[in-house]
Amino acid sequence: MRIFVLMSTVFYFISCSAPVPENPPSDLINKEEFTNIMVDVQLIEGMKIHKLGPKRSKSPDMEQMYSHIFQAHSISQNEFQKTYDHYKSRPDEMEGIYEAVLDSLSKLDVEVKKIYNAPQKLEEQTNLDSIRDVISSSSRRLKTEKDLVMRKTAKAKSKR
Repeated sequence: MRIFVLMSTVFYFISCSAPVPENPPSDLINKEEFTNIMVDVQLIEGMKIHKLGPKRSKSPDMEQMYSHIFQAHSISQNEFQKTYDHYKSRPDEMEGIYEAVLDSLSKLDVEVKKIYNAPQKLEEQTNLDSIRDVISSSSRRLKTEKDLVMRKTAKAKSKR
């Protein structure tokens, strides 16, 4: 009987101990660089929605734009996807990345508004309108994704 009580106590303490932090795989893109890449991705996604409307899912030049992002950041599509999947499966971490991306988009929006409000030629004004719309569209889309991640996080925490 003592052995049973001792074993039960040991198992109880083992199961109640804090989880050991998991080290991310070494071949992932570091979090800061991944955040910068996600800013670029969100800008392209915002441009797609602004240019093509929400109904069209793919444009022939979208793949080229993504390739340009991957090339500019010296990564492959597989590296991006593996890193994205890693953080997607960890809602708390992905939420932090989304927060940083939203912050970056907000800063870009402020910069564009400063330029937008300065006097300029009609052609420059039209380009700024498009840029402002893209950033605005990207921010809205990302906030929606962030809300989904937060709901998943809350749901996962409530199951514990």
